Amino acid sequence: MTQPTTAREAAERNAQAIMSGNLSQLMADITPEVLAQVMAMGAQAGGLSPAQMPNIEGYELKDFGPQEDGGELFHVTFRSSVGTATLGATWKQVMGQWKIVAVSLVSAEPAPPAS
Repeated sequence: MTQPTTAREAAERNAQAIMSGNLSQLMADITPEVLAQVMAMGAQAGGLSPAQMPNIEGYELKDFGPQEDGGELFHVTFRSSVGTATLGATWKQVMGQWKIVAVSLVSAEPAPPAS
């Protein structure tokens, strides 16, 4: 598999990995610092972090472009039966590969109760 040449390609590949539960790709895309941020985010999201969402049905990727720190910011919104969660991910080139160097929970919205 060829390495993504743009941050957007890397972000798309990462979102697909999260949707399909491809943990090895996910781990390859993040730095150790981000792993700690992701672990903390699970508790913060109250069960609505992508790692805890069952059967993610789709995602939407929004590109915010280059940032002052040299990274590129993307917001990825994942949808599932329990609700939506939006993550902010900053991508940078690390030793020739695109990696997520910072991640944050932008929003977590539970699905409306079934009537």
